[in-house]
Amino acid sequence: MPTVSAAAARQRSHATPPLRISREITVRQFMKPIPHRTLVTALAAGLSLVTASSTLAQCVSLLLQDADFEGQHTQALRRPWYPEGSAGIDFGESTSAFARSTTGWNAIRQPVSLRAGVTYTLHAQVRTSGNVRNGYFGFRDAAQHPVREIPFGRLPNYTELSVQYRPAQNGLYFVFTGFWAPGQEAWIQMDHYRLDEIPFSCGDVQLNPAPN
Repeated sequence: MPTVSAAAARQRSHATPPLRISREITVRQFMKPIPHRTLVTALAAGLSLVTASSTLAQCVSLLLQDADFEGQHTQALRRPWYPEGSAGIDFGESTSAFARSTTGWNAIRQPVSLRAGVTYTLHAQVRTSGNVRNGYFGFRDAAQHPVREIPFGRLPNYTELSVQYRPAQNGLYFVFTGFWAPGQEAWIQMDHYRLDEIPFSCGDVQLNPAPN
């Protein structure tokens, strides 16, 4: 199952000479010094923005562990992810998870602790073999019953799937992606998971150990 790689885009910046007006007087001569108070305020605002962005990135990264499967080092799927049926890790141009079989249910899952009243959005990049018809992506409760899911079928290229869920109770839930095999060999491949929450609050979501 080949993986899709994105080519890095390159940009070149070109220095532009200062704009000139009559008598060769440059616009720079008309620039006034920035008042100290204004400069300090602007710098403080910029620092706050950078700090907020960094905090957001750090907190979002805590909602799911090993979301890109880079922490997997064998073909057997390891914690924090768990296989269902026939599933494992593919080491191609990038590391990804897969489920593949001819029969039955095949999937991956990860446990998360969700808080009541918060809207969570699960994202992932998924592609499939041409004969997949009954794929599902979403959330389950602690008893492994689906509480919010969306179906998917044939996806010849990596496609972002997303689904929202707002739990009524605090507790242990699972995110999952899987499919029912059609009686002949079929597969799904998954990468780049992300779990967001609205309203955003760092620390509201943490991973729980999966039950034995």
